[in-house]
Amino acid sequence: MRRPILIAALLTSLAFSASAETPNLSQDPMGEPGAAAQLVLAQRTYNIALKSGDPVLLITAIRLAREVALRPPTGWTRSTESDATAAQGEEIRANDPAGARAIAIAQGLAGDDPALQDLVYDLDAQLPHGRRPVAINATGVLEGGQTDSWRMVLAGETPAEIGLIGGAAPLGLRIRDEADSLVCALPPATDSLLCRFTPADNGFFTVEVMNPGAASTGYRLVGN
Repeated sequence: MRRPILIAALLTSLAFSASAETPNLSQDPMGEPGAAAQLVLAQRTYNIALKSGDPVLLITAIRLAREVALRPPTGWTRSTESDATAAQGEEIRANDPAGARAIAIAQGLAGDDPALQDLVYDLDAQLPHGRRPVAINATGVLEGGQTDSWRMVLAGETPAEIGLIGGAAPLGLRIRDEADSLVCALPPATDSLLCRFTPADNGFFTVEVMNPGAASTGYRLVGN
């Protein structure tokens, strides 16, 4: 009589352990791409445009970036201290497709082509009007071998996006839920990274930005 009871108790314990280790993820893992995804796409397009010297791609990247409104990370807390120096902060701003440097490069690539000149002029003269998608935007600097940890609350059954936009050095991105279960992990890369997922329940999440290299580098962390 005791054996069935023991087996039932063991199965219950195993089921509880499995559920405790299950990440806080909804059955519907992703929603439609949002503002953070658009910023990551803009940055990837911008980097390709700079390498290829393609003015049309560059104009596309600038337009994508400038269509998103940014707000500071009031609900995010960083557990590490890695404030940007003036030079490193300038490096982050200079790599922004929505910045003044991007417009200047586009003007240079447009050359004597009147159609391209008009497109660049429109970008520089007119900011997007009306309601724009909003993304949270945070910046930081990592020394070689350092990891930044950001803690944030995400709403259940609401699609979440966390994007990492770095500089020349490869950076990695990892997200864990409150139970330390892995939600998303992307290996170090120089390309911009994006994690999209939907939490099942309201909860805290930890976002880790990793610099495995030797040189310090700046980054932008964007989310919804």
